[in-house]
Amino acid sequence: MMYQQGCFAGGTVLCMAKDLAENNSRARVLVICSKIAVLSLHGPSESHIDSMIGQALLGDGAAALIVGADPDLAIERPWFQLVSTSQTILPECLTQREQ
Repeated sequence: MMYQQGCFAGGTVLCMAKDLAENNSRARVLVICSKIAVLSLHGPSESHIDSMIGQALLGDGAAALIVGADPDLAIERPWFQLVSTSQTILPECLTQREQ
């Protein structure tokens, strides 16, 4: 379980699931991500309109997928192939609150 990671968690969990599947023969990893923005919901405020914009753009949502390696084509039909994963944090992109 990973909490309070925001959008960063989606990429992180895909990297972890890919590693688990590739390093454990015939393993299938269930990945479930949910974003619950209601925890940071604030009422409207003319002095902090930015909080309303963030809530409008980054609302609640959820997704699930199964990640595996070496599919058994007799019983499985993969839809996508995850070729590689990596993450980079660009320091100049941090907000003032994160610095």
